[in-house]
Amino acid sequence: MRVLREAFDYPFSRLDPMGAHIDPPSIAVYESLLTKGPDRAAHASLARVAHISHSQLEWTLELRHGARFHSGQVCDSRAVIESLEALRWHTGSHRQLWYWDPVDTVVAVDDRTIKFTLHHPYPRFPSLLWGTHTAIFNNSLFEQDPEAFGATVADGTGPYRLVSLDHDRIVTARVPDYEPIQVPGLRREASSLDRIEWISLLDPQSRLDALLAGDVHVLHNPPYSAVAELTQDPGLHVYEAPQSSSMYLSLNWERTDLDFHDIRLRRAVSAAIDREALVRLGLAGHGLPTWGPLPPGSEFYDAASDHRGSRDRTDAERVLDELGWRRGPNGIREKNGTRMSFDCVTQRDPFFEPVTALVAAQLRTAGIELLLKPAEPFADFYQACRTAPASSISKWLWPDAVDALKGFTTTDTAPFPNWSNASAPELDRAFDQWIRAENDDDLHRAAVLVQSTFVDTLPYIPLLTPNDVWLWRTEVVGFAPSPNLLYPLYQGVDLTGTDEANR
Repeated sequence: MRVLREAFDYPFSRLDPMGAHIDPPSIAVYESLLTKGPDRAAHASLARVAHISHSQLEWTLELRHGARFHSGQVCDSRAVIESLEALRWHTGSHRQLWYWDPVDTVVAVDDRTIKFTLHHPYPRFPSLLWGTHTAIFNNSLFEQDPEAFGATVADGTGPYRLVSLDHDRIVTARVPDYEPIQVPGLRREASSLDRIEWISLLDPQSRLDALLAGDVHVLHNPPYSAVAELTQDPGLHVYEAPQSSSMYLSLNWERTDLDFHDIRLRRAVSAAIDREALVRLGLAGHGLPTWGPLPPGSEFYDAASDHRGSRDRTDAERVLDELGWRRGPNGIREKNGTRMSFDCVTQRDPFFEPVTALVAAQLRTAGIELLLKPAEPFADFYQACRTAPASSISKWLWPDAVDALKGFTTTDTAPFPNWSNASAPELDRAFDQWIRAENDDDLHRAAVLVQSTFVDTLPYIPLLTPNDVWLWRTEVVGFAPSPNLLYPLYQGVDLTGTDEANR
């Protein structure tokens, strides 16, 4: 039996397309209608773009011929629309998911053809259909038993079907006769693998030891300190690039007793943080400091806005003094009987812990006491953030950075994770220009406006963008990480060598 094994750095979540967190096995089990290629353009996946109207208000997609779910049920237009509408409205609030905002209607033209009608032209429309949060699943099976779906059954159309799932191991089996997605710039052959197994190994050194011993073939994020040496190993491929993510400190604007609603206070806190030290000491240099909201390497990243967010650390002391926050007997600042000491919810894992400890130590030198409250990723952490703590340190991970930012910072995103409870009308208006951009030039102008307005309003405090590091043994072929995708696609991934070697 030919089995590919991958070591991952988090405990696994349910394979729930409507869940808050997506793990690599979901990429193998489910498919989106389109996929984002290395050229950042939309390419066919479960469907292809068949027609775009002259007005750009109607997009017609044609499903792959003979598409079926792993259960054997037909994946036709009706089933796809049921899945999409469930994803669009699953929060149960008055509001659809924010990245659906340009869409008016979705209708079936026939069994294989779907027409999307937009409120206004929007050239970024394909980003909705290649996102991991619009992966197609069998909604009729989901409705039969929502608790079981994603745990004991996960009915998608991807190249692998779910065999078993627990928090430290997920096993999938190859779907016979699946044709791999052909994306320009990537060579994909049909896989001869029988299974893919993902193993959760939380300790970075344990993941690396498993790879070097041949117990796994692929891993995500080895110890950062080992990366330079690993690049010299002829038996390994090493991929490193800035992750499409942003780690940030969120201050709850409702804590007016701490002046978190005051932009001057937020800027002072931001100025007190030495981001270069966070990257150097917390990530062994494998990341980039950020003052603006978009990760460097993003197609819409504006370096001028990012750098404009940087401030002299001496500004922190001066502004805190001016705002009336004076050092008390133990060095912690006080104002009107309130101490600048507050809880900060973080994740309990080897990536977050060194960075959050450094942030707390740096703020302590400015007279700000951050009381770290670690929670297990991901469900416990998300639940702790929903209780409106004074602050949190989080990280979003999204293939399209401006779309992520809109969901996490605009006023009307409830019940989405605007954990700062931030409301900046000027930033809302900048995002409206982004949504209404009708061509690429408009998009770039709107993206720059979003970033500059973010820096002016600071709904949360950006810290850094970590590097994504993937390692895989040379016997693995077709494995192709991309800065444009959260996780590599598994169509066409294979192993060379004998069955016995791959036990």
